[in-house]
Amino acid sequence: MPDKGVVKEYGVLKYIGQPLLHKELWEFNRKSFCSATAIGLFWGWMPMPFQMIPAALCSIWFRANFALSLLGVWVSNPITMPPMMYFAYVFGNIILGTSPEYKEFTLSTEWISDSFSNIWEPLIVGCLIIGIFTSVLGYIVMHIIWKIYLYNQLQKRKK
Repeated sequence: MPDKGVVKEYGVLKYIGQPLLHKELWEFNRKSFCSATAIGLFWGWMPMPFQMIPAALCSIWFRANFALSLLGVWVSNPITMPPMMYFAYVFGNIILGTSPEYKEFTLSTEWISDSFSNIWEPLIVGCLIIGIFTSVLGYIVMHIIWKIYLYNQLQKRKK
């Protein structure tokens, strides 16, 4: 984990100010680890650019590990984002009971603007539901992994 002293010197991050230097943002404990996982997974599913910015703000607000929150967002990267968004779109259509309605695909701004009115609602609904589900699931899984890790450490100490 980076030292918070390094963060003080880093150009862009020093403008955020004192909240970024809070000790809980740089600790590696169960609460911080699980919360950071949930934050990163949730924002990783959001169909927006610069997902790391709201993840960073949420990590500060909820006192989750700052670096892990940002790292969790990278579950959606340029390779995984298209299939994730398509899955969320299809899932959103199922939830809303709608069917995809758009003309034959052509790579143009006109096609995107015409189709966006049919795409945005199921995409947002799908992303929100999947984002909430994966963040809760991620929190629970990381909590279990943390407990297993502590149990194994306790067993090593006993030996």
